[in-house]
Amino acid sequence: MRLVTWNCRSGPFDAKLRVLRKLRFDIAVVPESRRPAADQGSFLWVGDLESRGLLIASAPAYQLRPVPTKKLPNYVVPVEVTGPENFLLFAVWAMQNTRTNRYVRGVVRAIDKCRSLLSSQPTVLMGDFNSNTRWDREHPRKANHSTLVARLRELGCVSAYHHFHREEHGGESKPTYFQYNHSDKPYHLDYCFVPTSWTDRIERVVVGTHRQWHSWSDHRPVVVEVR
Repeated sequence: MRLVTWNCRSGPFDAKLRVLRKLRFDIAVVPESRRPAADQGSFLWVGDLESRGLLIASAPAYQLRPVPTKKLPNYVVPVEVTGPENFLLFAVWAMQNTRTNRYVRGVVRAIDKCRSLLSSQPTVLMGDFNSNTRWDREHPRKANHSTLVARLRELGCVSAYHHFHREEHGGESKPTYFQYNHSDKPYHLDYCFVPTSWTDRIERVVVGTHRQWHSWSDHRPVVVEVR
């Protein structure tokens, strides 16, 4: 199974979809995507603007179904995934929104609201979290990136990238975002958290390079292959 997250930075949907499909995803989470046409594939899309929302896409072997929940911060979207592998997916695009839900704070609030749901089944959380431990001091201690990582570990989820590459949060060697698309302003903001029971099945975790992807987006895709 191939899990992909890529903030595509809006733009023409057809062109971005062609690039995304080259990654041969089974499940993909694509923040900042335009709304797709109804006949373009198996998609769920959430957004306030036609030009900019959160897309969840699947290969034909998988089905996607929104999970009804109490109102969560935008955009944290729970989805039931069924197919060769069944699991709960939380698609994430952490935005500024209000002060209460600003970036990682909103993700932590969503996790706390859905704690029983997350703990009841294998869960993947994937997308643009706009978050890293380097900015912990900019958020309340109970709602910063380190708290997010600890909360998810308690619920049985770990970052596939950090587990596979044996790197610490805040010490990533492969950035997923380049501010203003400048090669000298790298950050790691995009994550795929997977169940700890899957970690021995992770075969590969790849982050796209600046050279390959800078003409398409200021974010680089994260690809996780699970046996």
